[in-house]
Formats: sequence, structure tokens, C-alpha cells
Amino acid sequence: MNMEFPDLNTPVAHSASWSCPSNIALVKYWGKKPEGIQWPANASISWSLGDLRARTRLVLLESQSAESSLECYLSGERKPSFEPKIRDFLARVSADGSCPESLRASLVSGAWRIDSSNNFPHGTGIASSAAGFGALALCLVDIAVAMGSDVSNPMELASRWARLGSGSACRSVYADPAIWGLHPAVAASSDDFAVPFHARIHPDLAEWKDYVLIVDAGEKSVSSTQGHALLKANPYAEARYAQAQEHLGDLLTAMQNGEVSRFMDIVESEALQLHAMMMASTPSFILMRPGTLAIIEKIRAYREQSGASVCFTLDAGANVHLLFASVDENRVVNNLLPSLLPHCQDNQYLCSNLNSGPEPLNHE
Repeated sequence: MNMEFPDLNTPVAHSASWSCPSNIALVKYWGKKPEGIQWPANASISWSLGDLRARTRLVLLESQSAESSLECYLSGERKPSFEPKIRDFLARVSADGSCPESLRASLVSGAWRIDSSNNFPHGTGIASSAAGFGALALCLVDIAVAMGSDVSNPMELASRWARLGSGSACRSVYADPAIWGLHPAVAASSDDFAVPFHARIHPDLAEWKDYVLIVDAGEKSVSSTQGHALLKANPYAEARYAQAQEHLGDLLTAMQNGEVSRFMDIVESEALQLHAMMMASTPSFILMRPGTLAIIEKIRAYREQSGASVCFTLDAGANVHLLFASVDENRVVNNLLPSLLPHCQDNQYLCSNLNSGPEPLNHE
């Protein structure tokens, strides 16, 4: 994250820069409604991973051309393979009814450059697209405001636009736990954007940490987009969506009441159901690795033996998120973590505090 944005030789019309965290879903988003653009089949909730971030600068260049142009860079390297997806994202924002006319015109015919970097491995199930599109959407909102648009709720608009690039990205724009998708227990919930969970969280669940255990640092064999598409023909899909809705309501109650055991049961069940749906799809696929299962078994055994508030979750990949209460950090790090690292690739793991949101960056 120490990469400096490069100097630009071309005159700049507008520029914005944001740092945005990744997030880890506690109740999973896996499956889309047939209508809308990336509307979730069930509601989800996530914690932001405040120390695992994308750092993004978006620049609208001064240009005399009537045609749009786009260049994307990751850690200083041009990434043409990213550009078709970013073009689709910008086109979706321009077509959305919330897009101001001045920004819409620039999205259609402007010359854009994106410089981004992550401080965590790309494509390994740590929601790099959530952090990246979250940061990009925040930059777009800033540029819309700089163009004179009146934006009454910038974070809600950024969440709405981030969703158009990556569904889970809409949850990354908040520091508080973020809920995305219609749910009867959340009055302001929406399929269009995420909302922060402002209710008071019990102290026993307010201060937790996430150690991401890197079982496999390589690219996933099946992308999340492909995985979502396979849910359409999955015979268990409707039952899964109903279970997730029930889990979300129960999890919110547990978080407010301090029901730590119930919280951990739901979080682990959600992780395993996510991967069960992958294995029950046609064609089926498996993203867990032997090390993933070994880590899960050791976490459960340690919790049973020690009584510590520690559990696991998984994203769409092999890596394991080790979640634990901050008060238990010393014994988890000293007594549990050493037994888990042999199952990680090169003993790699990433540490993150939770519930820290995006930050605007000074324009370089």
C-alpha cells in the first residue's frame, strides 16, 4: 500500500482517490435474482476488513476526442484484461437512473485512467473486487460532486454504484457491519445498495479480529461470477436462500444480545453451506483444499478445549478467516495459530482489525 500514484503528463479534468477495505460476509451472498442488475437472491451481512484494502485513484483526463478511452493499472502495471469489466461497470453506472447527466456524458465519451493497488493477494477469495469497486465507486461520487451534482447521501450512492461492478462491493463502503438485500428485520434494507447496521452491538461481539490464513495464494479455479450463475440450476438453491434469510435475522439478534455461541454457529454454518452449494452445482466444483479442512478441524477442537471465542468463515476460496474476540488474541496467537500455519502456503497469513471504513486520500 506504499505505492505512489505515478505522475501524469496529460492535463487532468477531475481526479479522486480513495482507500477502501475488503469485507468478509458472515451471512453469505451466493446467487442472484433474475431481475435487476446484481440483485441478491438473499440478504447478507459483512464485517469490513479495515487493514486489507484497495488504494485507487480515478482520473478524468482532458481530451478532445469524442470517443471514450480507458486505461487500468494495478500496482503500476497496465492491465488490459481488467478493462472490459471496468468498461461494463462504467456503462452500467451511466445507464443507472441515479447518475447525474454531467457524469453520464463523461462516462460515455471521457478519457479515464485508473491506478489501483491491493495490500493482499488478488483473486484468492479475499474479495479484492469488493475493495476495488468500492474504492472506484467512491471516486466516481467525488467526481460527480466536483462536477456540481447535489449528492445527499454519498455513501449510499457509492454503495449503489459499487454493486454494479461487484455485488459484495456495496458492503465495503461502510465501517459498521453492512447489510445488503431486502430483509423484513431491516427496515431500510434494499437490493440496490447496502445499509449500515447501526443497532448497538453487544460488547462481547463488538471487538473482534480476523486473521486470514492463506492456504492457497493462487487464482481461484472458478470465479465468483461463474459460481453465482451455477445457482440457477442448483436443486437446493431455494432452500439455501430461505436458510440465509433466517440466519440473518438470527445473527442480528445474537449480535445485539451477545449470544456468542449462536453467532459462531451461524457464521460457520454459512461458510460450509456456501461451499456445499458449490459442490452441489452442475458442474460441481471444490475450492477448499486439504489444508482448509485441517484448519477447520483444529479451530473447532481448540474452541472446545479452551472455551475461547474463536470460529472460522470462508469466502469463495480455499483460505480460512480465523475470527476471534480481541480479548482472546494472546491465547489464540500463542496456542492456536502455530498449529494452523503449517497448513498455510509458506506460513502466510494476514491480520486485520474489523469495522474500519473507507478513507479519502490526498490527491497526489
